[in-house]
Amino acid sequence: MTARQRNTGIIVAVLTAIAFAGSGPFVKPLLLEGWSAGAAVIVRMLAAAVVILPIAIWHTRADLGVWLRRWKWIVGYGMIAMAATQLFYYTAIGRMPVSMALLLQYLAPVLLLMAAWVQTRRKPANVTLVGAVLSVLGLLLALDLGSATGGLDPIGVLFGALSAVSVCGYYLIAAAMPDDLPPTALIGGGLVVGAATLGALGVVGAVPLAATWGTVELFGTTVPWWVTMGIVVLIGTLGGYLGGVFAARTLGSRLASFLGLLEVLATLAVSAVLLGEIPTWMQGIGAALVIGGVIAVRLAPDTVTVDAPLGPVTAPITLPIDPEMARELREAEGEDLLTSAIPVIREAEALTGSMPIVGEGPRE
Repeated sequence: MTARQRNTGIIVAVLTAIAFAGSGPFVKPLLLEGWSAGAAVIVRMLAAAVVILPIAIWHTRADLGVWLRRWKWIVGYGMIAMAATQLFYYTAIGRMPVSMALLLQYLAPVLLLMAAWVQTRRKPANVTLVGAVLSVLGLLLALDLGSATGGLDPIGVLFGALSAVSVCGYYLIAAAMPDDLPPTALIGGGLVVGAATLGALGVVGAVPLAATWGTVELFGTTVPWWVTMGIVVLIGTLGGYLGGVFAARTLGSRLASFLGLLEVLATLAVSAVLLGEIPTWMQGIGAALVIGGVIAVRLAPDTVTVDAPLGPVTAPITLPIDPEMARELREAEGEDLLTSAIPVIREAEALTGSMPIVGEGPRE
């Protein structure tokens, strides 16, 4: 990689973090004007799908059968990473500051780490545990001071936590995703599935659907609703996801991951300018602790990397390794494991002689 390519990748990674950061702050004016979280998510996903599906079809023109062959990953990604994550996140930001909801999402790597610890009964490295403690402490500091902006809303915190759990599901899906499924197909198909899922839930009354097709307040002026939604679709959705793919391929997923942590800082800045949600100095300390904790979790020396190509919380994450599982998978490798799991096994063996706890990979 040349210096020019590296610099370009860094610029794109920073812009991607800013693009993702704008999603919540630009949607909140719609929520304040009477939009429901479900309606906002559906319109966002359908509009983004119209743009990206033709690109996805072009990328899969030589193997259109991949859409049916890998439908499980498309459906899982659409229902969990797209529909559930965004619905819970938008519901949360309708009841609490955007930056606080995002910090709750950033607990996803910590939650996965704890779940893996319980499942394997293998204690993570000390630096990993320190990172988890820092993240939780930072979140508590930030949320406690949410009372300064109108009181801590327990329901908002609940939906923020559910969003973090949905992000965990996304990571587990992405860890097993086969190589023959292009990222654009995953995104495009996921957008359609996610919109259809929420639409069906809305029809039966399980998810409230409400929208006002009038004007919203933006930067101190009144604009049509489609202006702020267009910014969310083109920049916060398409720009964010596609920019993330480019940055990861140019810089490598780990460096792109750390640059993606700028999303929290960018969200704080955009929320302050657009919504007047100015954080206190204690909230800033809390955000810094959360970011520091996530960095510590991802720098864990006794883990292997699980690369997720895209995501609402920048990949990759790291999980504890289990030598016994590695041996079992190695014995089964010639039997019925998907070839998509084999590169993960070999990478883990090369680094540590063991295998990450994400399981044995998907089956047909």
